[in-house]
Formats: sequence, structure tokens, C-alpha cells
Amino acid sequence: MSERHDQFRSQQQPRGPLLIVEDDRDSCEMLVLIVRRLYPALVTYCAGDGKTGWELFRRHVPQIVITDLSMPEMDGLQLARMIRSLRPGTRLIALSADLERALQESSGEAAGIFDHFIAKPFHFKTLMAVIDEPSPS
Repeated sequence: MSERHDQFRSQQQPRGPLLIVEDDRDSCEMLVLIVRRLYPALVTYCAGDGKTGWELFRRHVPQIVITDLSMPEMDGLQLARMIRSLRPGTRLIALSADLERALQESSGEAAGIFDHFIAKPFHFKTLMAVIDEPSPS
């Protein structure tokens, strides 16, 4: 799998750290395992809600944040607004199982906040392509 996947990945590895904020514990752990396997040098953190995600963001200042939109404590849009106000250059990726909400968010206010919207369930190849994108200079 990794040999074939490497054909699709860019030569530039993302610089970290990376933060995943997902209230489904199993999904978060699986994402972390996959990211760590594909990007062994990339430090990866996982949070189960937006509030914990914000605390980890402030402590570790990740360059990429992948967040679910619907979560307890603080939703992904609230978290993204706070991140943008503190670190505008952070790459923000929204995940949502609610395709209708994701479409509304991607065409509304959130369009100016998130860099990408990915609907669940998603193919890891899609997520990895977004992670592999070069950061804007």
C-alpha cells in the first residue's frame, strides 16, 4: 500500500505538527495511525472535542488542523475561527458526515475560514492529497 501510495504523493513532505480534532475516538485514533504510518516524521496530536483541540493548538501550534464540524464543547467552525484569529497561515481542513451542512459551510462564512472540506466517509487518498499540498508561501 505505501509503495503504491508514494507514487501519488508529492516529494515535499508536510511539516508539522498536525492536529486532528474528531469526537469519534476510533476515527481519531485511526486517522492518527494512518498519518503516522504515511508521514513518520510528522508529529501528530488528537483531540476529542473543539475545546481540547484549542488547548492542544495553543500548546503545539500545528501547521495543519483537520477538524470535524460537529463536536461537543466547541464545534469545528468555532475552533477554526479561533485558530484563524491567532495563526492565519494554519491550513484548516473540515471533515463532516453531514454533507448538507458541509455544503452550506463551504459556500457560506466558513468558505473563507477553511482551506478544504471533505465529506465523510472519505478516501484516505483524498485526505493525503490535501495534506501533501504545499503550504502557501
